[in-house]
Amino acid sequence: MNRFRKPASAKPATAYNLIVAARFRELRQLVPALRFKMTVMIVLGILTGLSEMIGITLLVSLVFLLGQQGPVSGSAIAWLPAFFGNIDLSLSKPVLIGILIGSILLRIFLGCANSLISSAINHRISDRMRDRLYAKVLAIPFQRFQDYERSDLINVIATESYAVSSAHASLVRLGVNFGTIVIFGVGMVVMAWPIALLGLIFGVLHNFALGFFAGAYRRVGASAVAAVEALTQLSWTTLQTAKAVKSFGLEKRHQQLFAALSREVGQTWRRSDWMGATTSLVSEILTFGVILTIILSSEFLPVDFKAALSATILLYRLQPHIKGFDSQILSLYEMEASLQNVLALLAEKDDIKLTSQGEPVTRLAEAIVFHNVSFAYERSNAPAVDDLSFSIRAGETTALTGPSGSGKTTILNMILDLNPPSQGVITIDGRDLATIDRSSWLELLSVSGQDVELMEGTVLDNIRFRRDISEQDIRWAADVACATEFINDLPYGFDEWLGDEAIRLSGGQRQRIGLARALAGRPQILLLDEATSALDEDTEMRVFSAMKEDAGRTLIVVSHRPAVARLMKNRINLRPPAPTSKLG
Repeated sequence: MNRFRKPASAKPATAYNLIVAARFRELRQLVPALRFKMTVMIVLGILTGLSEMIGITLLVSLVFLLGQQGPVSGSAIAWLPAFFGNIDLSLSKPVLIGILIGSILLRIFLGCANSLISSAINHRISDRMRDRLYAKVLAIPFQRFQDYERSDLINVIATESYAVSSAHASLVRLGVNFGTIVIFGVGMVVMAWPIALLGLIFGVLHNFALGFFAGAYRRVGASAVAAVEALTQLSWTTLQTAKAVKSFGLEKRHQQLFAALSREVGQTWRRSDWMGATTSLVSEILTFGVILTIILSSEFLPVDFKAALSATILLYRLQPHIKGFDSQILSLYEMEASLQNVLALLAEKDDIKLTSQGEPVTRLAEAIVFHNVSFAYERSNAPAVDDLSFSIRAGETTALTGPSGSGKTTILNMILDLNPPSQGVITIDGRDLATIDRSSWLELLSVSGQDVELMEGTVLDNIRFRRDISEQDIRWAADVACATEFINDLPYGFDEWLGDEAIRLSGGQRQRIGLARALAGRPQILLLDEATSALDEDTEMRVFSAMKEDAGRTLIVVSHRPAVARLMKNRINLRPPAPTSKLG
């Protein structure tokens, strides 16, 4: 099940102009120091537009001056008299050409600088967002983490994190477009206010027309996110269960499901492309209508021809900025679902033990004691363990026995500090486990279970498991776990590359690598949760005999096999909680 917060349903068109503020508030939560970065980039973009306007104005004036000789009065430069009143500005052709070339070069330089800065900032935002999302996944409490689909988390980290930088880029372009519209608008008013009025009418109609597409863009964005999530989930589960898929002969079925979801993703993006083409067509038609209106009414407009020509060119150059302004808003609507998923994940509360400063612990000297401990999983009607009290003495071997559902694995998870007790207290040498520094406590522990989580990599990589452990200790641990005998038979031994989740290994081989991983760190406390269930009896006895040679280690074993329990010095018999038992 997807546990992410779902985006709101399509809002009425009145929310069209509020989307900018909403996205800006969201980005302020996601990107520190956003306002300064955006201001710098927007100013550069607006300066680029200003230099373009100056260049267009001077270019029109230059066209009319190419055939003239001598100095040029200000009256020949279309907008200067209207702007400066009676000031007469005399410019020679070389000076005019120099200013024109300068404005063009300035525009090129500013545009290039803005692109480079925007690219650097957007990449930096993407990098930091991926880091934050990955760190958040690691910080989520284990019980809450289990509620998430792994494919959804991968999709958010690898794909939807880019929505943050994309939304930032859209807001920047939005600011640049708006600033350029204002500058061009002021220039048009100075040159020819009737044409500026027509441009204003065009802008209002353009904004109103594209407002009808806002809801559609939001729905397309949400549909795209849902379709990609479904496709990612199918791909992830197919790779996870490849052996089962082939064993049940479900290749064609999975191919059909993938093809259907792939078509859905393609159709969603095609709808987005279709809407983009439609909005562009609407913009072009409105622009053509305004230009045609100016041409047909040019004889009746009280505007100098050169000024009218400059203003008309500016209006034509203004059209991409107006179209871009509305297009960026529509893009922000389309990104809403992805941004909401990113915000929902980042809103998860961190595991309190990762942020708290507890008392360090260097060894287990006396005992791990459960004092009337109960624990219930979320959305469960009955506790997993109920009012348990027992002691596990340091340096001794202890077996946790009992039928399925009696809470053996839950007890180990509580010792690992993955699940804090709902009631009661667990003490370590008399100190509450909740007050002990988690990292120092876990340095004493190591665990291996029935289902070994192996990764793609070499045998050595899987035993080391990204820890700072010497190869000597790794080989020693493999010997104790009786894994060396099969590892040496592999073509490349410890350097043999294992496929995804090491599916080429048998269950017993996987468990022996898991045992070697747990032993490689030479832990003071070793937790084994049915860690030898896939081994034959002879190998299992050899493994436990080797592990028991370390007399100083505290060994806690969960097993359904009576022979294993008899090897342990102590035994704790558990029973499932009564069905009517409830937590207070």
